Amino acid sequence: MNWLARLLAHQGPKLNAAQQDKIAAISALPAPDLGLAHYETRYVAVNVEASATEGGNPQLLGFGAVAINRGLITPDDVFQTSTGAEPANALISLLKFIAHAPVVVFNAPFNQGLLERAFEQELGNRLELEWLDLMVLMPTLCPERIEGQARMDAWLGAFGIERLDIRNPLLEALAVAQLHQVAIARANGQGMPTPRDLLETQNSRKWLRGS
Repeated sequence: MNWLARLLAHQGPKLNAAQQDKIAAISALPAPDLGLAHYETRYVAVNVEASATEGGNPQLLGFGAVAINRGLITPDDVFQTSTGAEPANALISLLKFIAHAPVVVFNAPFNQGLLERAFEQELGNRLELEWLDLMVLMPTLCPERIEGQARMDAWLGAFGIERLDIRNPLLEALAVAQLHQVAIARANGQGMPTPRDLLETQNSRKWLRGS
């Protein structure tokens, strides 16, 4: 039973029949082959929009996503929405866009953390997506540019990638997608030609850091 099937099995009463049907359709999509080359893979870069609540905890307002398909970014393979009054629908739409692809973020504790909490609260389960965090990976792939972890601005500046609007989650996802293009090119040249290689490298780095 895959992660979306488990979600259907354990979802709470918030999901109506139409929402369940949409999740079932997403579940039927083929899982990604993590052993394919980067340039045969569709990745999805995601960035969230959030605001602080009175208690100081960020509140998810929306998200943007940009696909990197076979190494390329195209304007017709992007997604953006706000959570609005029906956050479950927004999250299901995001899952449909991701379509089991490896998800690329910068600063997973924030972006991945907010999305996983929203999936659990609105859809009834934490989803088993494959997450790649460029904040963790870039120091391994490009140590000659920046030593150790750095903020997103520093990495974008190191490769001449323009950060167009930090308030717009779609444009932020575009910047992450462009940085991921750099990452897969570097990984390919260093004997890490597949998504599985990046996941293993990320896990090794986290283990060395004790996180």
